[in-house]
Parts: sequence; structure tokens; C-alpha cells
Amino acid sequence: MIRRISRKIHVLRDEPIRARDPFIEIGSLAITGSAIGGVLSIGLFLIAWTALPVVRPFLAAALISGGVLGLALWLKRR
Repeated sequence: MIRRISRKIHVLRDEPIRARDPFIEIGSLAITGSAIGGVLSIGLFLIAWTALPVVRPFLAAALISGGVLGLALWLKRR
């Protein structure tokens, strides 16, 4: 049933059927809870911090609130 729905959506969009090429089409980035996920998160944070100065207050607030929430959860689980 899932295949049938996806085919209908694909036909409705009038796009040709092509094989997906990950080097051309980057639709989403899955960041896991592993060490590499932490590296990716820090890298994305630094890119956003340097490239978009308008969002710096939001990033700072997100970093502070995430730290407070993380500390609270860590203390609760300890």
C-alpha cells in the first residue's frame, strides 16, 4: 500500500522517474546521538554562528536553555 501511494504522488508531480544520487540530492541530514552526531551538531552551530549573525541571539538562547535542560535531566537521572 505504501508503494502504491508513493507512486501516485510521484505521478501527480509530473517528475520523471530517476535513480537517487546522494551527491546531487541532499534532502536531509540525520544527526544521531553518537560522537559523530556531536561533531556534526557543533559544526552546524559554528557555520550558523559565523554565516548568519542575525540568529546569534537565538543560538545563544538555545545553547543556554539546552544546557539548563541537560543539566536538570542529568541531575534527575543521577
